[in-house]
Amino acid sequence: MEGRVSPLRFEEAQEGWIASETIEFMKGAQAEGKPFFAFASFPRPHQCTAPSEPFWSLYEGKNLILPPNADYDLSAARKAPHLARMAANWRKGEWALFEPKTFEAARQRKLRGYLGAISQVDHAVGQVLAFLDQNGLSENTIVVYSTDHGDYACEHGIMEKAPGICSDAITRIPFLWRWKGHFKAGHEAKELVEAVDVVNTLCELAGLEPLETSDGASLAPLLRGEQKELHPLAVTEFAWSKSVRQGKYRLVYYPPEMFAKEYPGGFGELYDLEADPWE
Repeated sequence: MEGRVSPLRFEEAQEGWIASETIEFMKGAQAEGKPFFAFASFPRPHQCTAPSEPFWSLYEGKNLILPPNADYDLSAARKAPHLARMAANWRKGEWALFEPKTFEAARQRKLRGYLGAISQVDHAVGQVLAFLDQNGLSENTIVVYSTDHGDYACEHGIMEKAPGICSDAITRIPFLWRWKGHFKAGHEAKELVEAVDVVNTLCELAGLEPLETSDGASLAPLLRGEQKELHPLAVTEFAWSKSVRQGKYRLVYYPPEMFAKEYPGGFGELYDLEADPWE
């Protein structure tokens, strides 16, 4: 769980290897004159937060700013019981491996490793995009950058997500699209969208019929810079928690089995994200 430097060079790390293999795959497809679909899944900034150099040293001696919700009494705020317990366990600092072994110092190391890992992924993504640009493929290649979930960079006093935690930080994900000459550059869409929209968006952009088995909408109008409501609300579903986002409101629901003793009738949270963006 600690933040530290990796003994591996970038080229030996997962990100370096995946970028290299992705580029080789695209080279082969280009040489054969074939279209390609490349899925490059970079593991970081997931555990372990141990970036290679020079990415670890990028943040050496920096005063890393914690999110506004890094330190507060979760129990007093009536947060979900397992989240409050997890924050209390993290605060004990027993997970620290290096000196000083205080919670505050370990948290800074963890955040430094997290940010370094993000920079390492940025570098790998940059290599892949550079290959497209340098080989005349950018105008004919759709690039989608996203993640499996949002971050926990010390939000709510915890260093890593846990099952059933359903904060806005987790359910909001980066969603960047690039297709030179086809999308409106620099446009930021404010509409609610979901990960399930990816497949039917790609189908429309590629001139294919949408999948009958997908509930996703096409983001094509938003990518062109238009304003259009695609979903009246956005849903996150998981066995141990669910959330619904509509306008400025966000409802989180935990099934009764999660907290049978504390809340036999079930437990929920309702947020006004305009008044309370950090929940």
